[in-house]
Amino acid sequence: MLNIENKSASGARSKADARISIADDIGRVYVRYGLALSIGRVFGLLLASDEPLTLDEIARTLGISKSGASVAARDLERVGVVHRLGTPGSKRVLYEATESMESTFAGTFARVQDSLHAMHRAHAQLAPGRAKRRMKEMVEVHEFWLRESSGIIERWRRRRQTR
Repeated sequence: MLNIENKSASGARSKADARISIADDIGRVYVRYGLALSIGRVFGLLLASDEPLTLDEIARTLGISKSGASVAARDLERVGVVHRLGTPGSKRVLYEATESMESTFAGTFARVQDSLHAMHRAHAQLAPGRAKRRMKEMVEVHEFWLRESSGIIERWRRRRQTR
């Protein structure tokens, strides 16, 4: 005789395990780029969740403190990859990943732009020679990257509109 309850429970458990695995994987990626593990894990969990989650659910699922979940969720909200949702008639707050993923690149664009400004300043300070030529190459590759990136985002927007 089949035990449907156990099958259902194991399906829910494997779904939760998958969400935790995804959260851990994205957390490790974020760490490689100098961001907090908790921010990447919270983002990964919200990306992998079909429904919005409370801070308590985020904290319990990831095994982190509620205050850690709150800080990570607010940081993700600030960069535009997570939305905060109020619950009518309640103080309960829910978080969900945004449906538009363009904002995930905003931080990368800002860092490349900051690097470009620093390299322009450095290029202006260097005397003619190998170092100045290398710095000019760095300026040019960053300018190229930014130009191409804006084209990629525009093409992505057009593609999303036709789907």
